[in-house]
Amino acid sequence: MELSHIGYFSKTHGIKGQLILKVETDFFQEEVKALFIETSTGQAPYFVSELKESNNGVIVLLEDIDAIEKAKVLVGKKVFIDSKLIDEAELDFNWLGYQLIDKQFGDLGEIMKVSDNGHQLLLTVMYKNKEVILPLVDDFIETIDEAGKKLYFNAPEGLIAVYLDEEE
Repeated sequence: MELSHIGYFSKTHGIKGQLILKVETDFFQEEVKALFIETSTGQAPYFVSELKESNNGVIVLLEDIDAIEKAKVLVGKKVFIDSKLIDEAELDFNWLGYQLIDKQFGDLGEIMKVSDNGHQLLLTVMYKNKEVILPLVDDFIETIDEAGKKLYFNAPEGLIAVYLDEEE
């Protein structure tokens, strides 16, 4: 089995041994039965009792990690899964050349650059001669027109305006 790095445990959560997994790569959560955690001798398997999305990352409950003391030992450790569970579609999708159309501001221009800050993909466009960088988050995507190479977006209020330095 080939393993792929998906993130790391950033901190504990609660008192029952749960951990917050900071995810750096999308994967099929519902299919994950085990996580492989970096140790001094390689990657040790831990069976998953529960994975649950939260604002801070994915809350993970592992079998046999049932107290905060046991969980603290895993904080900062890299986490791996079976490579077959990685969502390749999102990794390989090329957003360059797509028109980014925001619900409030309209056509922001062509996506010139895509970067990864470790938490999410960032899209860069030039709008009104200003570089605008927006996070590519599912919640902000309205629709995608692959044939027309258009990404319909609904940026949070104020996010684009920050780049424009416009007095209101």
